[in-house]
Order: sequence, then structure tokens, then C-alpha cells
Amino acid sequence: MLKTFETENYRTFSDRIIFDLTSKDYAFSNDIIKNGLVNKAIIYGRNAIGKSSLGLALFDIISHLTDRLVFSKRNYINLKHPDKPAIFKYVFIFNEHEVVYEYKKKDLHCLLNEKLTVNGDVWVNFNYFSDKDNERYIIDKLKGNLNLELFDNKISVLKYIYRSTPTDNNSILTKLIKFCEGMLWYRSLSEGNMYMGYMNGDVQNITDIIYENGKLSDFRDFLKENGVNYELKFMQDDERRHVLYVIFDNNTKAPFTSLASTGTMALSLFFAWKISSFKKISFLFVDEFDAFLHYESAEQIVKQLNHNSNFQSILTTHNTYLMQNELTRPDCCFLMTEKGIKSLHDSTDKEIRSIHNLEKMYINGAFSE
Repeated sequence: MLKTFETENYRTFSDRIIFDLTSKDYAFSNDIIKNGLVNKAIIYGRNAIGKSSLGLALFDIISHLTDRLVFSKRNYINLKHPDKPAIFKYVFIFNEHEVVYEYKKKDLHCLLNEKLTVNGDVWVNFNYFSDKDNERYIIDKLKGNLNLELFDNKISVLKYIYRSTPTDNNSILTKLIKFCEGMLWYRSLSEGNMYMGYMNGDVQNITDIIYENGKLSDFRDFLKENGVNYELKFMQDDERRHVLYVIFDNNTKAPFTSLASTGTMALSLFFAWKISSFKKISFLFVDEFDAFLHYESAEQIVKQLNHNSNFQSILTTHNTYLMQNELTRPDCCFLMTEKGIKSLHDSTDKEIRSIHNLEKMYINGAFSE
């Protein structure tokens, strides 16, 4: 699991920003905490404050440790310091082992340095532009019998070792790589379904996912719970493809995608990711997850995610209705400002109990920025 994340000089972050997922001592909503870490987080912040950039920064790691899909954005380096590298630091907990992975880049694909520390011991400290032994340090048990000579800074030394040595499912390196391979970022906005991580290539059509998983009845119930009461049926078209139709009382029909609103499609996208991927992923980041949703539908999605304890999830939103202790906790709800990102717990000196109304406290200015 991810414990903390730091980045500096990346996109909108000219100064170092620290995202701490260490849980605090609360006696309620413990189902969204796992092994002393926040397992389900919600991030609030004004428009253009950096919520989306934080998600992109978190997923930068998959660009060089995995072969998963990643998309490149312009202005990788913060424009205030174009000559300085972007810096990233991840702290993971794997079976009580603290694993710190740090690296520097000059763009998405060009590594300058990688450092891996396990329980305080340096396992790797690899500078791509140095021939000094102390700046190209790799412990023997990690390198194995490899004669390691990397001159291409587009190849991660950790990924090279992982791909070039026998796989040990219990090794720290394997756990790190597998966690990264299971990371999924997606959002459903006007540009359609955008995702990165977890898979390679084009994502399946939403209705194809529902058909192939045999989840039409569950999908119908899911939509009904969210106020969309459609009678649905799959029918074959002239090319023998299975098309989802809405059937009306007078036996007329229309393709589901021709009738579905933007909000209904956003719900459908969540359902498709849920049935196809949630049992396999390690980490989920959904950007502006409820941009097109009614507040009650947003609440339903949060509740469903809270029941999936096998992966960490982070949502970004503007919906203060979700600030309630039945859905989250003060240490799981984060405020992002120009000064950084802090949990509600760290944004006030007041003691917060389960009976407190977090939304009302926020609106009344109880949490400092």
C-alpha cells in the first residue's frame, strides 16, 4: 500500500508537495482504514489547484516500471524551473516492510537517478550519468548475476533487473512492480473515457464488458438504484454484434447509448470498471469522479468503493455533501490548496468526533488552508 507520496517541480508543483496517507486514531469508519493507512481517500480543492496534476504525478511511476498505458502531458517540468528535474518519492508498505522509491526525471521517459531503500537500507542508488561506484550502487542479492551496464536513461534499472532475473513472488522488487502494474487511473469527462495503468491498448466498449461478464441484470439494478429505470435487453445487429437496447412498454426500442445522458454514461463507466477490474487492481484514482452525477449517486459510488478493501482508492471531487463521517473520516478527507494537501484532521486543532458534521464545519471555516 502507498503510505506517502512527494513530488517537486512537476507540472503545477514548483515546490515540494507531500501527500500523507497515514491514518489517525479514530474509533469510527475503520472499514476505510487498512494496516494503519488510509485505504479510501477523497480530495477536495478549487478548480485548477492541482488535483488532476496530483493524480498524474502519482501515476508517473508506471511510465518506467511497467508496460502499462500512460499518456504524456505537455509541461512535464514546472515552467518556473525548466532547467531543474522533476522529483518523485513514494513510500510503500509491503508486509510490514517500508519501501522507499525515489527518482528524478527531465521528462516522462528520461530518468536521471533511481534510489530504492528497504527498511532504511539502500538497495539501489543508480545515477545514469555517472561511472562512480557509489553512484551506481546495487546490492548483490538484487542484481543476481547480471553484468549490469545501462547507458540508456529511458530504461529503468529496477525494471531491467526485474525482467532479467527469475521472478520471486515474495521479493520486495516483485511486490513493488506488481503494485504498480495494478494501478488504474480513469475519469469520465467530456473527452470520454480516459484511463491509464492496469491495461494496455484500447479499453473495451462498456456494453461489451457488461455482456461478456453476464452482468445485465446487475447493471439494470445498479441504474435503477440511481434513478434510471430502463428495461434493458441485448439484441444482435446485422453483423451479429450484441447491442444493448432500451425496451419501452409499446415494444419500441432504441440503443442504450443513444438515450443515455452524460451522467448515465458516467455511472455505466464506473459499473464497467467495477465488474471488469476491481478484483484485480491495487490502486485506483478517479479524477472528478462525480462531475456529472447527482449527489446521491456520488454517495452510492463512495459506499461501493468503501466495500472494496482489496485496493486503495482516491477520488477527487467538489461535492461537499460527501464530507460526512458515514462515508469518510477526517484523516481520509483531504483539502488541496496552493500551500499543499492536508487531511481535515491536520487542518484543525479541534477534536472531531463521529457526531460532527464535517461539511458544516468546512463551510463555516473550521479547517485552515
